[in-house]
Amino acid sequence: MTASPFPITDSILLQELLPHRAPMIMIDTLYDFTDTTVQAGLTIQEDNIFVEDRIFLEAGILEHMAQSIALHTGYSFYIQQKAAPIGYLGTIKSIAIDYFPMVGEDISTNATILQEFMGVTLVSVETFIGDRRIAYAEIKSVIAS
Repeated sequence: MTASPFPITDSILLQELLPHRAPMIMIDTLYDFTDTTVQAGLTIQEDNIFVEDRIFLEAGILEHMAQSIALHTGYSFYIQQKAAPIGYLGTIKSIAIDYFPMVGEDISTNATILQEFMGVTLVSVETFIGDRRIAYAEIKSVIAS
């Protein structure tokens, strides 16, 4: 039996798994991965481009959610020893944000694939601080062909 590789906090590896580059990287931890789920995290830093008056804004939460979905794809390809494809945010079916994290708070996002067909994926995404759900969305992502 081998030890779990999680959590993954190596910023170089995480950068390989995501198509984003600084200052747009909104993931600093990969907590867990399965064929249909991923859990990713971010500690909100003062210098984050989506922080204003020490508050992590809507765009930052949404970007963190979208990058969590991208991380699922990136890690899936990584364990297959393949280069990750580029993907795009297709549509946001619904979104609700109940709380805006502050600098220093840790957020974690659970993404669950609901449906996948021909490169289009419908994903349920929930973002938490501890056990408190602060945001929810259903997002369609598209893999570039």
